[in-house]
Amino acid sequence: MEVQEAIMTRRSIRKFQQDPIPAEMLTGLVDAARMAAFGANRQPLKFCIIDDPAHVAAILPATKWGGYLADGMPKEGERPVAYVAVLADGDIKPPAQCEVDAGAAITNMLLAAHAAGIGACWLGAIDRSAIMTQLGLQAPLHLLYLVALGYPAQQSVAEEDGSTVRYYLDDAGVLHVPKRPLSEVLVSVKGEGPCKR
Repeated sequence: MEVQEAIMTRRSIRKFQQDPIPAEMLTGLVDAARMAAFGANRQPLKFCIIDDPAHVAAILPATKWGGYLADGMPKEGERPVAYVAVLADGDIKPPAQCEVDAGAAITNMLLAAHAAGIGACWLGAIDRSAIMTQLGLQAPLHLLYLVALGYPAQQSVAEEDGSTVRYYLDDAGVLHVPKRPLSEVLVSVKGEGPCKR
């Protein structure tokens, strides 16, 4: 899959098949994440792969899913089979200053997952303290985000719609994700005409 195709077709997946993801594929996703651009190349992030079924199940109650959906939480039989916890190492950089680093690393991970046929969802509505305790992690590590993973059990598509940002499920269970049109997000330089493709 070409990079542009991966960017244009990758969407968040919130329903997963229950087949395990091979350990080397999970490690490969972390390898993609660590190669992201980092401010001053300080590389303040650490990553924890969670694929033990007991840990995966224990983490689910500490997560919230699909805020725009009436019932966004994955049901039994469609839950993630793995997570990657994205952690800031406070000895390298203050966690509050790691948001851009995390965004770059997670984007790499999401694209690598999509290219490998793995569905992923970036989770920020999480109980960080409960998850840290569950995983036995402590300072100087700080949990920033989780990436939920599994082979997709749903289709998710983008559509151009400048009228809303609310994603929704149709009657067939396809997740529709509105994206502002390119013409709406291009900004003109002062004194110039409108930006054009």
